[in-house]
Amino acid sequence: MGDSRVGKSTVSRLLLELYKKHDLNIRAFYHGQRPGDLSNQLSVYDKLGFNIRHLGLNRGDSDLLLNELEMFSEIDLAFTDMPGQNLLDFFRFEKEIYFLENLSSLGYRATFIHPISNRRDCVKYLQSLYHIFSSHADYLVVKNQHFGDGFKYYDGTQIQEDINKLDGIELILPKLEDYVYQDLEDTNLPYGIAITPESDMQVLYRSLVFNWMDNFHDTVMNHKVAPVYLGLKRDPTELTHQEASF
Repeated sequence: MGDSRVGKSTVSRLLLELYKKHDLNIRAFYHGQRPGDLSNQLSVYDKLGFNIRHLGLNRGDSDLLLNELEMFSEIDLAFTDMPGQNLLDFFRFEKEIYFLENLSSLGYRATFIHPISNRRDCVKYLQSLYHIFSSHADYLVVKNQHFGDGFKYYDGTQIQEDINKLDGIELILPKLEDYVYQDLEDTNLPYGIAITPESDMQVLYRSLVFNWMDNFHDTVMNHKVAPVYLGLKRDPTELTHQEASF
């Protein structure tokens, strides 16, 4: 979950690449006011077999997801790309449905993956999540260096201290030069395919994207807790639940 223009869908796609690499059985969704609002952000991952579906914030959609998680024990995690603009709707949905409590009853625990930039709004969204859910979820803050190395609205603040007290973690997403990122987006391919000869990207750009992806994936996998929060590893001493990531 995150503010627009903060790299939320970029992080989502990087994580889908990682889940594919580890051959996890996941259910992936996007949120929007209507089908099509966000589908262009993740729908290319249908090429990798993810079958990205729309998930609305209503009882009917939640029942379908919860029933699926209950019926199919082989599902490793559920993953959804949710814009910060939907936050108030999500709070209303949670109040009406007790969604996180229902997830917990099925053995799942929510992880909020929250990219931040140098803008105040994205930190305000994080503060709202913390005040509503507190210790009922795990938190993974992604510092997107596309916007620079300074995060003055987060670093050294009360919300950073609060997240740390809940064993929330921070990861760095390295900067990818604008012209390379735009070329990557223009391929309209999953990142992992965009760096192959199947793509129209020039060889140098493909190499830069490969290193950027590899760097982020190594950061995740080499972290003590991040793979657990993201459902990539099962460590019963740290977390006994499956993951539902938002």
